[in-house]
Amino acid sequence: MAAEQGTRQGRSGQAGLQVARLLGGILDPAARRRGFAEASLLADWATIVGPALARRCQPVRVDYAPGRRSGGTLLLQVGGAAALEIQHAAPQLLERINAYFGHKAVRQLRLMQMPLPPTAVAQPPRLRNLAPGEEAALVAGVTKVADDSLRAALLALGRTVSGSRR
Repeated sequence: MAAEQGTRQGRSGQAGLQVARLLGGILDPAARRRGFAEASLLADWATIVGPALARRCQPVRVDYAPGRRSGGTLLLQVGGAAALEIQHAAPQLLERINAYFGHKAVRQLRLMQMPLPPTAVAQPPRLRNLAPGEEAALVAGVTKVADDSLRAALLALGRTVSGSRR
């Protein structure tokens, strides 16, 4: 089983690399116009800074001195509440970004406080309708619970658990 999972992970990892290469080819011209030497900074942002910080900030562009491709200023769009946290984490962020590029591509961060675009929220799985026998078994299982609110909560939990099974 473990070998089988390893094989699956290897395949999905290779597919992910192929998708990243394809997207990189499409994104590179647009990214260069916005000041990104490599579109991979946009695509790999969550990997570079971690998922928690990636939800709180996103790169806008990198400004370099004319004719240079190192020592630039990365402009980050930051949600207002996270600006102080990002400011304090700046040395670590710069270290991660430069490690990603393999050279000192970014010298400093400039924060632009404004709301981030909303992220897509995963929809909860749709629950199937319970058969009358399943519903009756759930109700019978919680009839001895004296507290009405606890009984209702346990019944709702039972419906959710049973309804999520195929």
